[in-house]
Amino acid sequence: NRCWEKDLPGSIRSRFTEIYVDELVDPVQLRSVSARYLDGAITTSGVPLEHSESVMSSVDLYLRCRLLSEQMLVDGGGQKPRYTTRTLCRALIAGRNLIVQQRFAPQRAILEGFELAFEGSLDLPSR
Repeated sequence: NRCWEKDLPGSIRSRFTEIYVDELVDPVQLRSVSARYLDGAITTSGVPLEHSESVMSSVDLYLRCRLLSEQMLVDGGGQKPRYTTRTLCRALIAGRNLIVQQRFAPQRAILEGFELAFEGSLDLPSR
């Protein structure tokens, strides 16, 4: 658990079924997830959103960030940062909001979303 997340009380937790899901690392699955988050914010000319430049570059960048987090990146606490599908989704939500609300260009908005979600916890040399 992260420090800001709290376990549900047992009385509530017992009403649900917990299912463990492995982290997504397959580019095809990640493109599908990414496309769903960006749907309606990005227009493509006859190309499925999963195969658009914005989605493909987002997935490539996410996988690259995960690789770098294992090899060399360090967060402010001196630990390896942990990038998950949740981090990717936060980046895409932020990018989508910038596209829809602020009228940013898609590539710029997604870059800003990634900086917000992935770079914020890193120490200065890792940025």
